[in-house]
Amino acid sequence: MKKFFVLGCPRSGTTMLQQALNRHSQIAIPPETKFFFSFLGMSKRAQKKHIIRLNNDLNINLEQPKARIVSDEDGRAFYEAMARQYVEGLGKNGVVWFGEKTPEHTGHLPRIRQLFPDAKLLFLYRDGRDVALSLTKTPWMPSDLSVCFMVWLYYQNIMLQLRTSGWTDLYFARYEDIVADPEKQFSAILSFLELPYEPDVALGYGNTEGVPLREYPWKGAALQKITAERVGLFRRELDLTQIALLERLGKHTLSAFGYPLVTDGSYPLSCRFLMTLSWKMARFLGGIPWDSLMHELLNRLAIVM
Repeated sequence: MKKFFVLGCPRSGTTMLQQALNRHSQIAIPPETKFFFSFLGMSKRAQKKHIIRLNNDLNINLEQPKARIVSDEDGRAFYEAMARQYVEGLGKNGVVWFGEKTPEHTGHLPRIRQLFPDAKLLFLYRDGRDVALSLTKTPWMPSDLSVCFMVWLYYQNIMLQLRTSGWTDLYFARYEDIVADPEKQFSAILSFLELPYEPDVALGYGNTEGVPLREYPWKGAALQKITAERVGLFRRELDLTQIALLERLGKHTLSAFGYPLVTDGSYPLSCRFLMTLSWKMARFLGGIPWDSLMHELLNRLAIVM
């Protein structure tokens, strides 16, 4: 099977995109595997624990390997076995593309390309003010709006680097464009994947394949009909001071992705605020496994070089 990866900052509509593409007769996208983020190259203990989660979420039966999976060859073989078992379990005949939707993989692109040089990379992006607001409502992120916005900036900077990297087989899709005209946008995405358009991709809804039950509380909206009702939600739920703060932090990045500012982007940032934000970011990063952070740092350096 061919491979493609759905990437982008969490809460940018990646689950919506996953569910829509899963309605195509030739595509299968499982629940997030986090294969490159928290499995490949990790400790034997971490890999053993992760395989248990994969088996439960994907309803497959991968055997525990005798040794750590570190090399490209072993990693590729394990991933292929995982994909094959998942698609066979679905009973979905005619699958041509196996998709992977794990937002955290956005920071692991060089390793992805190393294992799967022919894979296509599909990036989804969304207004950072809406993304930050949405992230504060998830159980796995801090409720601090500024920290969540900094996470969005991190992902967008990766995309900005890729725009001038010379990498091929990349596609950038804008959340706001998709929800405004799903048929047109999904037709273009499917063309990128060299697949015929199927109306149910844009118009269908209600399928739950690819979303574990425990994730319904924060992914449930992606199982519903595609609408534009959450575009610009920050305008209704944030006050002007909060908006001004975010636009000061990311005015250039927001503009680079075509999102107009509400304010002039010159809100003053005190030294106290910057120190507090730095401390909160350090605390947030401290909750991420150290080996995952190191792997991501090395991959980021590889993109730059």
